[in-house]
Amino acid sequence: MLTRHAPAKVNLGLIVHARRTDGYHEISTIFVKISLADTLCFEEAATGITLACDHPEVPNDRHNLIYRAAALLQLLAPHRGVRVHLHKRIPVAAGLGGGSSDAAATLFGLNRLWDLRLSLPQLTAYARQLGADVPFFLHPGVMAVGRGRGDELEPLSCAREFYLVLVKPPLAVSTAWVYSQLRFELTGAPKDTTILKQYLESGDIAGLGAVCTNDLEAVVLTQFPVVQAVKLALQQPGTYGVSMSGSGPTVYALCPSQDVAQRVAEVVQHRDWEVWVCRLWDGEG
Repeated sequence: MLTRHAPAKVNLGLIVHARRTDGYHEISTIFVKISLADTLCFEEAATGITLACDHPEVPNDRHNLIYRAAALLQLLAPHRGVRVHLHKRIPVAAGLGGGSSDAAATLFGLNRLWDLRLSLPQLTAYARQLGADVPFFLHPGVMAVGRGRGDELEPLSCAREFYLVLVKPPLAVSTAWVYSQLRFELTGAPKDTTILKQYLESGDIAGLGAVCTNDLEAVVLTQFPVVQAVKLALQQPGTYGVSMSGSGPTVYALCPSQDVAQRVAEVVQHRDWEVWVCRLWDGEG
C-alpha cells in the first residue's frame, strides 16, 4: 500500500491572452499549493485499474484523470494492475485543481509502486497529455508562475507566511464553459504577472492582494451572482485581497495570520457555503 496527498491550488492572479491553435488559451498566472488536500491510496493488483472514491460525484472510469493517468503508465507496465482509493476533500469543479492534482499524485505513486523509474521530465511529459494544470502539481515547489497553457513553469517563493480563507458556494462551474464565454473586451488592457511576482517574492502580501485579478471573473459573476455575494462577504477588515480562483466558483481572501483567517472564516459562515482556512502546502495532508 502506498499513500500520497494531493494538494489543491489557488491562482493568485489569472490573466488570459489569445486563444491557441490547440484550443487552449495562453495564460499568465501564479499557482500556489495550499493545505486543502485529497488522499490517494495505491495497492498493487494482478491486473486492471480499479478506482473507488468516497465522493458520489466523482466518476470511477476514464472520465476521471486518476484512471487516465494510470492507463498512460500502464502502457509501460501492461502486466501490472492497481486499486486506487480516493478520499476526496477538494471540492469538484471548484477552480482548485483537484482533478489535476489527483492525476499528478497518480503519476508519482504508480512510478514508485510499479518501479518504472521515470524521471521528473518524463513524468511531466505524461502530465501535459492529461491537462494544462497537471505539470504544476509535479513541480517540486509550492509556488510557480505559469505561462503558455499554464504548463510552462517558473519557480517562485515568498518571503513570508500567509493564510487563505476559501469559500465555495453550492454550485459547480465548467472550466470549458467559462473559457468559451470569455470576451476579450472584458479583460481590459494587456497585463502580465510581473507585479504580482514582485509583491509575492518580497513578501508584500498587502500589495499582492491589491493587484490580484482574474480575467474569468467577469463571466462567472454575470452568470452566478452568488459568487459576487461571496466576494463581498470576504471583504473583511484584515484581509489583503479577495479574488476567484481559476474558473471558480471558489473565492479566496488573503490573510496575514491564522488568527485573522479564523476570524474571517467565522464571519462568513453561511448554511450553503463551504468554508476552509488554509495555509501554504508543506507536504502534509
